[in-house]
Amino acid sequence: MTFTVGSLLALPAAGTSSLTPGVGEERPITWGHVCELQEPWRWLGPGALVMTTGIGIPATTEDQCLYLDGMLGAGIAAVAVDEVMAETPFTPEALAHAGRIGFPVLETVHEIRFVTVAMAIAEAAQQEAAMRARRAERTHASFLLDELCDGSLPAEPAARLAGAYDLSAPFTVAAAQPEDTRRALDEAYTACDAAEVSVLATVREGHLVMLVEPGAGSRAVLEELAVAWRGIGVSSRFQRLDELPTAARQARGALVGGHADGRVVHFEEHESSSLFLPNDTDQLRRIARQVLGPLRTYDQQRGTSLTQTLRVFLEENRSWVRASERLFVHRQTLIARISRIEKIIGRDLSSMDDAAECWLAVQAAIGCGDLEPVEAGRAD
Repeated sequence: MTFTVGSLLALPAAGTSSLTPGVGEERPITWGHVCELQEPWRWLGPGALVMTTGIGIPATTEDQCLYLDGMLGAGIAAVAVDEVMAETPFTPEALAHAGRIGFPVLETVHEIRFVTVAMAIAEAAQQEAAMRARRAERTHASFLLDELCDGSLPAEPAARLAGAYDLSAPFTVAAAQPEDTRRALDEAYTACDAAEVSVLATVREGHLVMLVEPGAGSRAVLEELAVAWRGIGVSSRFQRLDELPTAARQARGALVGGHADGRVVHFEEHESSSLFLPNDTDQLRRIARQVLGPLRTYDQQRGTSLTQTLRVFLEENRSWVRASERLFVHRQTLIARISRIEKIIGRDLSSMDDAAECWLAVQAAIGCGDLEPVEAGRAD
């Protein structure tokens, strides 16, 4: 937040008021300097607050107006005069002129030393610089997490970059869907800063995504934020950052499938408890890839979504009508796609055995985080 004339007037410690109320209060102040010379603009420049006991203030209204014009022309923010020491105070006509040109004339109580005012300005400038640096750091952190979610960074360079933000393995990913994701992004960083919890956060596809280290600190922050954000889903722990895309899907899956509703839901709490599927994530992934691996490779290489087509077809109990309606395609188009899927995976979906195997593979993919619990998108 920029420190302005209005900011200075609002500081009780500065003991300063305006002789031109409402004039130029938005003008930024970057530094304060005592100057008793008659032409301060020759020595001071943009953003300066000129503080004076009044020695340099001209005696006549005409010269006072020129004095004010010179400071305005140099970009000086304002002039502050000691309330009792000025031998020739600004005349009402000069103050009226200051109001017309938009240059603020201030008055500081005699008991407040000018160094106190200057220190207040310097402290505000330092705070503003720190805030700018923090905003830049947060922006970079968000870009980094975006790249990690895309899987575009190899594990070792990614670990070094994350280490610059004091993040190291093991990791977890948290996902939420607050009403205002941009405001929530600021809330996430603010809460983590206050709790001294290292975090990378970004907004992706309507979700707020956070990368944190598991522990008491991050758990407390997530529990606090979950109340405001209507719930947070958290992934399983993982060691390598190239596993982050899967962890992000797990977190979103926990959020959706676990019906978070104002609380933190961990992926392990809602993963598959099928009589026919294991609970181990690696085992689920092996099962899913054994059946769906060729199909997912085909999708990745050709930009199609046949895995989603298969999933919808099975979820609709192999109903051509309901599946085609849900996928927004003609029935004949769906028939052609299913025929292509059967050739790719080497299964006959009219066979109960093969259909059941594919269904379990889909559930395993959801259970390990390779597929979203509710996946939207094309079904080409």
